[in-house]
Amino acid sequence: MVETTCFFCKKEFTIDYSDDQYLKIKKNPQARYVCKSCNRSMQQEAQQSTGLHPDTIDKYDKFFR
Repeated sequence: MVETTCFFCKKEFTIDYSDDQYLKIKKNPQARYVCKSCNRSMQQEAQQSTGLHPDTIDKYDKFFR
């Protein structure tokens, strides 16, 4: 378990190995962490402002997610 702070909302989080960013934060505690809520919000905002959806950019990428 690692204690970290979201770069955007500044809330404190305790993350474990199930979080995608765990290894990045574990290796470098100074690395920026973005919580799932802020990440989802930024993705939705980007999709709305550009009109692009990740699946339309690379049709094979969805198989790797």
